[in-house]
Amino acid sequence: MTDALVIKVDDAQVQRWFGELLRRATDLSPLMAAIGESVLESTQGRFRTGTGPDGVAWVPLADGSGRTPLTDTGRMWQDISPRAGPNWMELTAHARQARWHQKGTPAYTITPKGKKALAWPGGPGPRKKVNHPGLPARPFMGISAEDDQRIGDLGIAWLELGRA
Repeated sequence: MTDALVIKVDDAQVQRWFGELLRRATDLSPLMAAIGESVLESTQGRFRTGTGPDGVAWVPLADGSGRTPLTDTGRMWQDISPRAGPNWMELTAHARQARWHQKGTPAYTITPKGKKALAWPGGPGPRKKVNHPGLPARPFMGISAEDDQRIGDLGIAWLELGRA
């Protein structure tokens, strides 16, 4: 006979935890939806700060007004929406011009479509064409370092049973 102390652990609770994790792993929709809402909030916030996901400030407007680019009507930031499924999340900017602002455009020529000339209030007068210098890229979509951290935090909370 020995004087050894023995501690016996029943693994029933651990088996329940792993069972719950396995059940959750089959459909991550709630986690993906939470990630989508978080990334949406961050993306919309970039319109207030005028910075890209990399933290670089957007090129100022050429008119020298000091206004934050892409905020005149609010349509660009209001027309972004997340979607999520069992193992995916996507964020979509629906505005037609979103891609042009995200990536920028090369110089291009504007010509009239239904009239003989172009004219606009305060402009130089009728023109048969206008050479546009192109748009600088002002990226607003993307995962920032803060987004990445927040996604990790949401994932950890999801793994801590009952917290996400």
